[in-house]
Amino acid sequence: MTARSFLASPFSRALSLAAAAILSLALMIYPYALGHTMDRAAHAALPVLLFGVSGAFVHGIGYEPDNRFLRALFSAPVAWLLIALGIALLLIGRV
Repeated sequence: MTARSFLASPFSRALSLAAAAILSLALMIYPYALGHTMDRAAHAALPVLLFGVSGAFVHGIGYEPDNRFLRALFSAPVAWLLIALGIALLLIGRV
């Protein structure tokens, strides 16, 4: 299985959709997961995390933009990388 076929597989789309839904619900239901105050680390991590979640939703529902730039921007690898980076920034800020 090639990387391209894996990214188009129902498994990877379900993984993206599940990750996006879990993170969105967690941030809406329990916003204190970011911390009790909005410090610099949370303020820097939140846009990165939410942009990754947006990309994961786009990939998860199977939408592929016609524009090549947007297709690359909302691709699964970029979304997963941004989610990981956002979580890492949140965790680093807590130390």
